[in-house]
Amino acid sequence: MGEERPESRRNSSVSNPRTSQEVTRVLSFTSGKGGVGKTHSVTNVAIALTNLGQSVLVLDADLGLANVDVLMGLQPKGTLNDVLKGNAPLDDILLNGPGGITIIPAASGVEELQALRPDEKMFLLEEIERVAHRFDYLLIDTPAGIGSDVMYFNSAAAEVVCIINGEPTSLTDTYALIKVLSTTYGEKRFSVVVNNVGSEREATTAFAKLSRAVDRFLQVDVRYLGWVPADETVRECIMQQKPVSLEFPSSPSARALAAVARRIDDETPQRKVKGGMQFFFRQLLEMNSYGEEANC
Repeated sequence: MGEERPESRRNSSVSNPRTSQEVTRVLSFTSGKGGVGKTHSVTNVAIALTNLGQSVLVLDADLGLANVDVLMGLQPKGTLNDVLKGNAPLDDILLNGPGGITIIPAASGVEELQALRPDEKMFLLEEIERVAHRFDYLLIDTPAGIGSDVMYFNSAAAEVVCIINGEPTSLTDTYALIKVLSTTYGEKRFSVVVNNVGSEREATTAFAKLSRAVDRFLQVDVRYLGWVPADETVRECIMQQKPVSLEFPSSPSARALAAVARRIDDETPQRKVKGGMQFFFRQLLEMNSYGEEANC
C-alpha cells in the first residue's frame, strides 16, 4: 500500500476521540522585543505541523493588538473580547486558517483586555483548555516583552520557544524575559529559534552569546531549536497577508521553518502536564484570586 497522505491522517485524528493518555502539547512562542518575526514564525510552524499530520490550534495572545488574523488576511467572526463579555462561546469564534490550522483570534484596539483580573484569566485559561484538548498542539503567539500578559501565557505553556535575531537588543531583551520567567515563574527549560539572519554561522553566534549569559547568571537550560535565513519572499508574503509555507514552500525560510516543526514533532516533551496547561500557573491564579477576595 502507498504512504498515507497527511490530509487523511489529519482528518482521522480529528474525527476520532483522543484517548485520556494523549496530552495536547502547549508551546508558547515569545520574544523579548517586537519585530523579530515571532507571529510569522508561529503561524508557519503551525502549518508545517499540519503537513506532518497533526491538528494545530493557534492562540493569538496579543489580546489588545491582534496580529495572527491580520497576517493571514482573515476576518474574525468574533474575538476573545466577545468570549470574556459573554457574547459568544469560544467555539463560535474559532477561525479556519490556511493550511488546515485553527485560530483563536484576539481583539484589536481593546485596551481593557491587556489588564485582565485573575478571575478573568482563570476563565480564559479554562476555556482555552477545554477547546485545546481536541488538538494535538496548541501554539501560543504571545506579545513581546515582559508584561503581565506575556508572563501569563508563557507560564501557562509547558514549552517556551524564544524567537531572537542577531541584534544586541534582541539578545538582551530575551535574556531579561528568560530571567523573569525563571526566577519568578519557575521556568527552567527554553528553546531558541534564531530568525532572519544571513547565515547559519550568524545564527549560532547569536545563540552562543545568549547561552553564555544564561549559563553564567541563571540556572536554566537553553537549547538551540534551529535558524531561519533572511528571505525576500517573507516580506512579499507579509505584504500579501499569506503564509510563506503555502505561497513559497520551497523557499529557504519555508524549508527552515518546516525543519523547526519536524524537530518539535520528533521530540518527546520533557514535561507532560495533564490537560496541556500547567497546573502551577492555575495554582498561581487561584492564589491571586483568593488574595483579592480576602482584601475586599
